[in-house]
Amino acid sequence: MPREPKITATADSGDLRRALGTFATGVTVVTCCDAQGRACGITANSLSSVSLDPPLVLWNISRISNSLEAFLNAKVFAINVLAEHQQELSNHFARSDHRLFDTVEFTPGPAGVPLLPETLGCFECSTHEIYDGGDHYIIVGRIEQSRWREGKPLLFYGGRYAALAGSL
Repeated sequence: MPREPKITATADSGDLRRALGTFATGVTVVTCCDAQGRACGITANSLSSVSLDPPLVLWNISRISNSLEAFLNAKVFAINVLAEHQQELSNHFARSDHRLFDTVEFTPGPAGVPLLPETLGCFECSTHEIYDGGDHYIIVGRIEQSRWREGKPLLFYGGRYAALAGSL
């Protein structure tokens, strides 16, 4: 028998985080180049489709991210959708280290943005709009190019990585 849900009138940050964790998400690494042309990357699970016409997606970045300035000033960025075997890559880009690309293979896309190999999908975007979103910024990108391949995604659920079970 399922447990009764925990209901709180005003959720503390731990309860809110656990409630939000009931929504499974894919895992991405968003990449750009900073003002000096250095590759930057950050793990994000906030990717959402916004519109097909024009083709828009959004993602969120924390106001305390070490890469914040690079992404707020980037004219272009790429969203690399990770496959289930790329958990190590996700962990790598979740760290706050400015030398993240020193040991990571990538190829520059047409606009010079780092593209990661073996991802399920990739959206090369121009920055369309940036919105204030509380303790995050919401970055909306216009998809300029996309690619995809078949495979199983890396998922995040309940504060940890999860696997896609079987097929429907």
